[in-house]
Amino acid sequence: MPRSLISIDDLTEKEILKILAKIAYFKKKKKVAKHLGKSVGLLFEKFSTRTRLSFESAIAKLGANPIFINKQDTQLSRGESIAETARMFSFYLDALVYRTDSDSKISDFHKASDIPIINALSDLEHPTQIISDIFTIKEVFNKKNIRKINICYIGDANNIAISFAKIAKILNLNFTFCCPKKYSKPIANIINEEIGLSLTTDTNKAFHNADVIYTDVWTSMGMEKENAIRLKDFKKYQVTKTLMQKTSNKSVFMHCLPAHIGEEVTLDVINSDKSIVYQQAENKLYSAMAIIDFFLS
Repeated sequence: MPRSLISIDDLTEKEILKILAKIAYFKKKKKVAKHLGKSVGLLFEKFSTRTRLSFESAIAKLGANPIFINKQDTQLSRGESIAETARMFSFYLDALVYRTDSDSKISDFHKASDIPIINALSDLEHPTQIISDIFTIKEVFNKKNIRKINICYIGDANNIAISFAKIAKILNLNFTFCCPKKYSKPIANIINEEIGLSLTTDTNKAFHNADVIYTDVWTSMGMEKENAIRLKDFKKYQVTKTLMQKTSNKSVFMHCLPAHIGEEVTLDVINSDKSIVYQQAENKLYSAMAIIDFFLS
């Protein structure tokens, strides 16, 4: 069974650092035809703008052929099993980038495949996003070692937050997760205060002297029925200009986008000089190149 990226836990610290170095290399080179003649599939079962476009472009810039696969155009939509589909994909593709609404699906795909499977977002994790974001933090603060940077994630314990907490644990980062107690369970199992990871419900405590403030939508895709109650529960966890004033002088604001302005963040924050959301978005291209190259090499 080939190596895949289903969870950020599938990578060691050394491998993450290797991928980060590759991102820096590809950002300088822009285009390197290293994988001519190879084909990489993109199977997306959920909406995507940045992740899909960055991977399609990255695959092409590496000299490989990107093949977008609409699930409704395949026999998956008519009941063909994942195991059978995975075996077929393995004949025709060299790797598969997969965005799904089910972690069991991507796990089953991986088990039945003879090619690398790259998780482009599932219910529990978004590893490619977080690898890219760690690179952006290193780039912005111009540091090889980012262990002394205070990172605060505020909001829902969603797939982004879980992957962030996991990579913080692997890289031994100073990471604080801030959210209402009733939503903290997925992160609480990862947090280890002995190595610099902490959990709080107190926004003032979380923002104090933070260097990075990261948030995401309060209601993820597929949870729309919970939106009304979530808007109420997370109201005090909105990133505002007042809260940003409690952070360090060099602090930055991050969001994986798309943002719901007026919910998890105010317009004056996301449009401020501290906001690096578009630098984040740009770096997803070079991160995708690095990840594809890592698993095809």
